[in-house]
Amino acid sequence: MITELPERIAALPPADRMRCERLFFVQRTEGQALIPHEMEAWVSSSFGHIDRVRRQTIVRVVNRFTLEGTLFNPLRALRPAGKTIRDADLHAWIDAELNDLDFFAQPLQATSADVFGRIRGRFCVTASNIAKYDGWHGLVVFDEPHPLRFDRNQFADYLEVALHWLETAHRHDPQAIYPMITWNCLPRSGATIAHGHLQMSLARGMHYTRPELWRRAALQYGEVARYFSDLIDVHACLDLLIADTPAGHVFVHLTPLRNREIVALLTSTADRASLAEQLTTLLYPALQTMIDHHNVRSFNIGIALPPFSDETGAWSSMPVIARLADRGPALNVRNDWGAMELFATGCVTVDPFEAAAALRQAKA
Repeated sequence: MITELPERIAALPPADRMRCERLFFVQRTEGQALIPHEMEAWVSSSFGHIDRVRRQTIVRVVNRFTLEGTLFNPLRALRPAGKTIRDADLHAWIDAELNDLDFFAQPLQATSADVFGRIRGRFCVTASNIAKYDGWHGLVVFDEPHPLRFDRNQFADYLEVALHWLETAHRHDPQAIYPMITWNCLPRSGATIAHGHLQMSLARGMHYTRPELWRRAALQYGEVARYFSDLIDVHACLDLLIADTPAGHVFVHLTPLRNREIVALLTSTADRASLAEQLTTLLYPALQTMIDHHNVRSFNIGIALPPFSDETGAWSSMPVIARLADRGPALNVRNDWGAMELFATGCVTVDPFEAAAALRQAKA
């Protein structure tokens, strides 16, 4: 349990404990509340034993180098969340959206194209984003409109086409060298269109903020390769590593931005098909497990790739960084991202140790 993290760290062998303490600031504190008699019945029925509310354990974890931090209080997962949406209701909503106004149903006629044209995959086709957030901003539009209906082959094809688009955009604009792939599934995650799609962007001058933040953190650590090796080792010794393969490593993040966040780290390869396959090997099983076993319906994926050219060596030894997170009930109007997350630090309700154990159990 996350509430026992200080004890977990203290019980590690000295070298592992020192590595963990160098990387992470960990603090456990107690929150107290006085419960009026009139509230006791509701508190007990909502949160279990009333003493769990009177004295609450909160754990704060901060990566000392990226300064990404998270406050954990599993009790917050039991807060009133409104009406539960059944899968039948969600699928009915998706069908209604697709029937009402699906711009992506005929992408060749209803979406704009990039100046270099379109890239066609086995299960998807590219488009140029009509309202761009960067100079190069494209889409991979899935042939299958339902955003939750995809298999491993489709997933790999989506990624390979996205990588192909990035390479093509870079050839047309050699100064645009910093690539990013993102996937928002359903409105809760930020998607404005129900039809399944992912997005690609290519930046000039410097990388997007999160990958640049991680690069600078690794430099501050003293050695880029050592930083990521130690980051993996710390998550492994805390039993948060869920995949250790030739393709790369996957762990449940100790300082997640959202619930059930996993991080995949892999060495970049010049072969587009190989990179798409490596990403699929690492990400697809975790995502499918979340969907099949943990009721995840809305999610975000972000994949930050090293730049296409690195004449100064500033990105030497930087891995591909992929992050996947659950965004909660797909149609819930109550947001999971507020002022605290925007302006202070992350607040997460799912225990990362329980998430890691559940992912491993589902694989077994």
